[in-house]
Amino acid sequence: MTATLDTFAIWLRATAISEAIRSEPWLWPACEIAHFVGLSLLVGVIGFFDLRLLGLFRRVPLNAAWSLMPWGKLGFAIAAMTGVTFFIGAPDQYVNNIAFYAKLAFLLIAGLNAAAFEIFYSSAVKASAAVDVSPPVYRAIAIVSMVSWFFVIYWGRMLPFVGNAF
Repeated sequence: MTATLDTFAIWLRATAISEAIRSEPWLWPACEIAHFVGLSLLVGVIGFFDLRLLGLFRRVPLNAAWSLMPWGKLGFAIAAMTGVTFFIGAPDQYVNNIAFYAKLAFLLIAGLNAAAFEIFYSSAVKASAAVDVSPPVYRAIAIVSMVSWFFVIYWGRMLPFVGNAF
């Protein structure tokens, strides 16, 4: 599988878009800034909502905290687009890097957790102006969310330090 990934990385790096990403001196730093802004929006909103689900900020109704979620989704979209840009620009730095796969694994966990909450519980949260303690399932989802997003960020930050471990 590693040979296939290496072949893919070589092919992707040779594409015009990959070359353009690497050759524009302002593009990579601009994407780094946008990635940080996206992560800040994402983690700020999701983190606040998760803390609310855990019982903090009880004076804030759940539906009011949920109303901030479009900003978190915007943050995710920005972070995802810039992350894809990084991958296209330097695929060889990612395809054999164990930190990249750890980040993707925790991103998958965070995404599945968010999707489960959205599918099964968001309508109840939108309709609820409750300020009391959240049900145990909400708290469990909040803990999974906080842990998984922590590790998404941790492994993303470790990418240049762990290096190509395969």
